[in-house]
Amino acid sequence: VSCHNHHQLSTINYQPIIIMSHNNNDDGRQKHNDHGANNDHCVFDHATNNTSNCNDNSDNERGVIIPENAKAVCHRDLPPIDPIHLQEQSVHSGSILLFYQYIEPLWTKEQHKRALKKVIEIGLQYNITGRGRVAQEGLNCTLTGRPGDIRSFCTSLREWDEIFLETDFKITDGVEWSKMFKSLSIRKANELVAYGLAGDKAPSLKKFAGTHLEADEYHKAMQDPETVIIDVRNAYESAIGSFKPPEGGAKLIDPKMRNSIEFPKWLNSKETQEELNGKKVLMYCTGGIRCERATALLNQMSAVNEDLKPKGVYHCRGGIERYVKTFPAGGFWKGKNYLFDKRMEQTPDVVDVNAVERDIDSKCCLCRTKWTSYRGQFKCNRSLCRVPVIVCDSCAVGAALDHPQKLVCELCRDGYKAPSEMPDLVAMKRKADNIILNDGDSRSVKGKIHEDGNERESLRKKPKSFYHDRLFLRRLPLTASFTKIKSALGDDRVKAVEWLTDRGSGGFYGSCIVQLMDKSSVKQILERNASSSNELKRGCERGIRIDRQRIKVSEVFVKVCDDEKLFQSGFRQKEFPPVGS
Repeated sequence: VSCHNHHQLSTINYQPIIIMSHNNNDDGRQKHNDHGANNDHCVFDHATNNTSNCNDNSDNERGVIIPENAKAVCHRDLPPIDPIHLQEQSVHSGSILLFYQYIEPLWTKEQHKRALKKVIEIGLQYNITGRGRVAQEGLNCTLTGRPGDIRSFCTSLREWDEIFLETDFKITDGVEWSKMFKSLSIRKANELVAYGLAGDKAPSLKKFAGTHLEADEYHKAMQDPETVIIDVRNAYESAIGSFKPPEGGAKLIDPKMRNSIEFPKWLNSKETQEELNGKKVLMYCTGGIRCERATALLNQMSAVNEDLKPKGVYHCRGGIERYVKTFPAGGFWKGKNYLFDKRMEQTPDVVDVNAVERDIDSKCCLCRTKWTSYRGQFKCNRSLCRVPVIVCDSCAVGAALDHPQKLVCELCRDGYKAPSEMPDLVAMKRKADNIILNDGDSRSVKGKIHEDGNERESLRKKPKSFYHDRLFLRRLPLTASFTKIKSALGDDRVKAVEWLTDRGSGGFYGSCIVQLMDKSSVKQILERNASSSNELKRGCERGIRIDRQRIKVSEVFVKVCDDEKLFQSGFRQKEFPPVGS
C-alpha cells in the first residue's frame, strides 16, 4: 500500500514544544487554525508536562497537536532516537515496532517462502523479539528490541525489497523491558487479518482501497456532519475506548463484531448499507491494517451495488496508534486503545489517568463494577463466542475461578446476534473487476470515488458500445475447456476463447472472453441466455451449462484497453485454462 501521494515528514515522537492555534466558529465551537494570525495558542512542554497560554476549557487542551507525528515514514528517513533512550543502562531503552505491508500482486509460493526466511534472518541478526505473520499477501508484525536495532531491522527490510520503502514503520521508544517480547515468532499464514478474504476472495487494494488520511486530516474529517465513522475493531476493543466525534460532527457506528470475519456480513446487511449510502465514510482501527481490506471491500461492494454509493471512503493512516501520538491530549479520542502486545493498552500521553477512566463505561462482567482493563485472559463462556471479557481484580481471584460459566461478554449478555448472510465474495470480486475491465480505467474504482461522488456517477451513465463478435463468460467450472464451451454455445459459432487469469498467481478464476463467428451468433446466444434465465425463474433447470454448472453470459464493452490485443495474429488457442502457481 503506497504512501507516495503525500508530502511526509519523518515521525518525531519526542518534541519539546507543541503548539496549537485555535479560534472560534460563529456558533462558539472551537475551530483549529494551523495558519491564522493573532490566535490564542495552546503550548505543551514535555519537560514539565504542562500546557500554557490556553483557555481553561479542557476541550481546547485536547486539541493540542504534534504535526510531525501525523506523518507516515514511507519513502522517508526513520525517526531519530531521542538521546535519553541511547543510554545503555536506561530502564526505558526498549522500543516497539508496529508495521504491515500488503503485496499486490501476491508473492508466489516460492517468494512467500523466501520472505518468511528473510524476516526471521534479519530479526535474529538484530536480536529482535516479537511476533509476526507472513502470508502471500504480505507481512504484519509487532516487534521489540533496542532503539538502534529496531531501526536497523527496518532499514534491512528496505534494502532487501524496495516494497518496504512504502511501509509506515510505527516506532515507539522508551518502552519498559517488562513490556518487551522474550522471543521471536514469525509464522506462515494464509491471511494477515482474519476477515475470511484470502486468495480469490480478497478485494484488490490497488483497485479499491480507501483513501489514506493523515491523523490531523482525519481529525478535521470527523467534524463533518455528512460523514459516518466505522470502528472496524472488535466490540471488546471498542468497550474501553473509541473516537467520540464533536457535537454536530460525524456519526459513529459500532458494527458490534465479535471477530473480523463478521465484518463482510455486517457490511452486506441492508441496514448497514442504508446508513452508508450517500455519506462520506471514515474507518479506523488500532494501527491501520484492518482498514486496508475493510475500505477495499466497501468500495468493491459499492461498485456492484446501485443502492450503496458512499461519497468517498477514507481511513486513518497509522490508525489510533498514530492519532494519539499526534494528539497527545486526546483530540476526539476517549479512553484506551486496546493493544495486542504486552503493553495491553495505549492512552494519550498527557491525559490524566482519572480523566481517561471517566471516559470509559466498561464494567466487570461478573460484579458489574466499573472496570476498564483486560487482565487474566478471561473469555466469554458461550461456545460460539469466546471473546475476551473484563474481570475486576476481586472477581479474578474469586467468582471467575469458582463460576467460570458466568463469564459472559456484553454482546452475549444483550442477546445480540450478528448479521449472518455472507456475500458471495468471489462473484462480487469478478463482477467488480469486470466493471473496471469494461470501463478501461486503470486508476480503478477508488480513483473514481471523489468527495462529491459526481465523477463516478457520470462515468456510470456514460453510453456504452459493444463488440459485435465477443461475449464474456463467467462462473465457469474449473473443468471448462475450449471443446466444452464450443459444445455449450454451438460448434459452428465459437471461433476462439481467451482464458482470463489472476494477475498474481496466473491461475484461471472462472471467466473468459469468447470470439464468435459473427454478429448473429452473439445475438442468438444472448437470446438463448435470456430465455434460459426466464425459465429458471419459473423453476426450470435449463440454462447454458458446462458440466452441469450454469454459466453467466454478457456482452463485452468496447474500451481503450488491453483487450484490443486479444485474438490478434499470433494468438494460439489453449484447450484448457492455465492452472497458475
